[in-house]
Amino acid sequence: MSILLAFRRLRVRLRTASPRSIAAAAALLLAGFFVLDLGSGPTISFGLFYTLSVVLVAWRLGRAATVLAVVAASVARVADFYLNRHHDGALMLLYDLLQSAAGYGLAALLAWQGRLLFERTARHARHFQRQARRERRRRRLEATIRRAVVADVPAIIALTSAGGEDGAFDQNVMDAVRQAALTTTFSQGIIDGAALRDVWNGGQTVVPIEFWVSELHGQLAAYMMVLGVDGNKGPERELHALAVAPPFRNTGLGSAMVNFFCTRYQQRRLVVATKAGSQMMQMLVRRNFQQLTSDKGYDIMVRD
Repeated sequence: MSILLAFRRLRVRLRTASPRSIAAAAALLLAGFFVLDLGSGPTISFGLFYTLSVVLVAWRLGRAATVLAVVAASVARVADFYLNRHHDGALMLLYDLLQSAAGYGLAALLAWQGRLLFERTARHARHFQRQARRERRRRRLEATIRRAVVADVPAIIALTSAGGEDGAFDQNVMDAVRQAALTTTFSQGIIDGAALRDVWNGGQTVVPIEFWVSELHGQLAAYMMVLGVDGNKGPERELHALAVAPPFRNTGLGSAMVNFFCTRYQQRRLVVATKAGSQMMQMLVRRNFQQLTSDKGYDIMVRD
């Protein structure tokens, strides 16, 4: 356990060390093994351990420093070999130098490729971790979504009023008379599952209506209203309104509500009216909605 802990500490120090510190450590490592080589005589060679210095430089520093480390290690190995063992001619000296450079160069190349593989694997791992966290958060948020009941209507009206203040809804939703009318309409819609709505091509008709809410920490955090598009109870469903309470914005809850809408009604033609360039439009585009037309300052987005 102590060896593993020491290795982890060494890895952290190497990861956080400056390039100058890495270069100094590699030079000291190479010099230390060279001194051991000279002192051990012809019976023992530490030439293999020069690879540690080369690998360290190749892992953390650039190509120029790696080439320098390969040359230094090759010169050290050949110098020890000829000082302690043989004194052949210049041609043999050049051959041994090139042979050493090839070996240390191969070690440097493997270290460099290993670093690239390690970094690529680490990037993929971080990407998968982020995806897993987003997926877990999405599931937790979607688990909070349920059908609205009449007791939720006051909180729904409060969220609607907050949307009017933020400009997401028409300003008239903040009017007390309008809120009283919405309270009656929403309550009756929850009970009957149907409500009167304005049709885009003019007139009014009774359509299916559903309210869905998200409850977090005992508080109504968001709601959405889903309407049928025509009085014939056709396959279309419109996300007519979506509001998230200010404390729960930028938490992914709005996106979770849209995901829920797309999943629950995935066998239907989906319709959403949104303002151009809004966050809602960006969410819809990512979910393969396309612009159908524009009406009264809103872009009508559909997904078949």
